[in-house]
Amino acid sequence: MKLTLLTENNSLFCKFYFAEHGFSAFIEDEGKTILYDTGYSNAFILNAEKMGFDLTAIDMLILSHGHYDHTGGLKHLIDYYKAKKVTRKPVLKFTSEVLLLPKFNFEIQENQGTDVDMETLEKYFDVQMSEEVEKLTSRLYYLGKVPRANGFEGRIPQVPKKLVNGEWVEDLVDEDTQLAYLHGNNEVSVITGCSHNGICNIMAYAKQVTGADRINTAIGGLHLQAPPDWLMQATKDFVRQEGIRTFYACHCCDFKSRIALSGVSNVEEAGVGLELVWE
Repeated sequence: MKLTLLTENNSLFCKFYFAEHGFSAFIEDEGKTILYDTGYSNAFILNAEKMGFDLTAIDMLILSHGHYDHTGGLKHLIDYYKAKKVTRKPVLKFTSEVLLLPKFNFEIQENQGTDVDMETLEKYFDVQMSEEVEKLTSRLYYLGKVPRANGFEGRIPQVPKKLVNGEWVEDLVDEDTQLAYLHGNNEVSVITGCSHNGICNIMAYAKQVTGADRINTAIGGLHLQAPPDWLMQATKDFVRQEGIRTFYACHCCDFKSRIALSGVSNVEEAGVGLELVWE
């Protein structure tokens, strides 16, 4: 399997790609091509073109959750398909319609949710919603709705609230989903958008559903942005106990959290243009 970062907060040194506050990854495995998230703008499209990836030919688009920095590129992808006169419909997979609920940040008075409705999505994609685990290839898994099983993650509401039945309520981003890849040595790696479920919950669930013995790599946003001390400590304790090999911590993982993780695991640099090849 090959994974390439199309959008991230930073670009790798001397790569000269567009970077933004967002996340998007291009995945190739067993002849299938999968786009995971679309970032905030059309940056992922421009980067994909420069890298030689054909987004009109993808088999599947997976959306991790309904925040604008992961779904904002949807309207740009649709415009791209219109301009290219694309008639085929890639599969669009996400957990539930919760992903499409309006989300609003009242602190800065800004919409921060998905800005494409279901009717429009169904014109351009084969929309499939599922909270269940699904094997996308022989080793690549869609994790569906990840249980929040431990006592320290996924408990703090996000700043943006979501609109449910006409009322703005606290949002724990329950629609959040990730991917997992089972290596030939029976280790598993996880690919995350923002890890709203909690990166430890995600890694533990990936081991459970794949039957893996150990976590090899976690790449993506870890949702460790100025975390409280108790959360950072519990995360470090889990990582140390489980012996996670490597983190490519990016997007919503701040510098201090990366430094903290580097004390208990190997933390590598991530950015637009990063390529990982897994066996």
